[in-house]
Amino acid sequence: MKIVHIAPTSPYNDYWGYQDNLLPKYHTKAGHQVTLIVSDSSHADSGIVKTACDDYHLNDGTRVIRVKKKKYFNRILTNLNAKLEVYPILEEIKPDFIFFHGMISATLDDAVRYKKKISPECVIVQDNHMDYFNCPYNTDTIKGGFIRSFYRHINKRNEKYVNKIYGVTPWRKTFAEHYYGASPIKTDVLIMGADDENVDLINKGTIRRRIREENNISDDDFLIVTGGKVDKNKNIHHLMRVCGNIDRVKLLVFGNVMEDIRDEFNGLIEKYPNIIYIGWIDSHKVYDYFLAADLVVFPGSHSVLWEQACACKIPCVFKRWDGTEHVDNGGNSAFLDSVSEEALYEKIKTLIFTDEYNAMKKVAESSATDVYLYSKIAEKSLECFHK
Repeated sequence: MKIVHIAPTSPYNDYWGYQDNLLPKYHTKAGHQVTLIVSDSSHADSGIVKTACDDYHLNDGTRVIRVKKKKYFNRILTNLNAKLEVYPILEEIKPDFIFFHGMISATLDDAVRYKKKISPECVIVQDNHMDYFNCPYNTDTIKGGFIRSFYRHINKRNEKYVNKIYGVTPWRKTFAEHYYGASPIKTDVLIMGADDENVDLINKGTIRRRIREENNISDDDFLIVTGGKVDKNKNIHHLMRVCGNIDRVKLLVFGNVMEDIRDEFNGLIEKYPNIIYIGWIDSHKVYDYFLAADLVVFPGSHSVLWEQACACKIPCVFKRWDGTEHVDNGGNSAFLDSVSEEALYEKIKTLIFTDEYNAMKKVAESSATDVYLYSKIAEKSLECFHK
């Protein structure tokens, strides 16, 4: 099957671990002929930069085509439309399946035009990564209301020709319905997850021993791992205070510490010798630290690290948010209805090598958590075509 991914709005870097990297990768690994069409923007140390428009192949065989954003008569319209001229490329490739990343680009018009004029049998699916927490447009303002109406219009005029609209969490499925006006009969959930190749379950024992030896953690210690972008919204400072006062527990934190929490964070590191901070680590190394853990705890706002921890088949504890229950698939995860330090203390105490913990571990290590691997996610993303 010929598959085209179109990711018109986000900066793109080859071989990174985002969804627009991993879905094409695993579609290619499944034997499909895959092309990824992206903008000419990339991430760099200095920020987002422009790169050359080019047409090339990745090591796995995925074809990547970089296209410049179409310029309109004013900058506002250019940015709102986020339009890549992809119709001629679709004419050339003649895809059977188009995966359109996002709901804020008029590039969708080209995909629908191709379906109407060239290939009525072509399946088009979209996904949505926005929710009420991360959406940059305040709909209570005139500007925000206009932007919402603009993107609603793009999606509503094309919805007839789109087979499925996925939210990457249940909450983002609901957001697609409420914010963009997507019809509930067309929406579903397609979660994000982990790159199978980074979850080295075969060597888990070796990895666990190495990480623990490097950080002076014994096998008898109950190791909790957390991290990412450490700011106040992540509530990691509360977790640090709690773990600092529990015997037999060691807490390992990775990631960048933001200014709003830095002084408090550094003070807690100095106060509690059982808290280990290793700083920023490469994204693929995060998996090894999850594999070394007894428990992964994220007591704050959601990130894709949640699903990646689940994919590592380790019991997890998360702050409960509406529409994030997908990270529990049969009992591998537990939720905090409150992130008070009292609630954190009680939850952790009930899980230090207890029967409750062993029950979670049994589910986490079972096939129930295979759903968080991108090989499985890539399979699900094609369900409309197979139907």
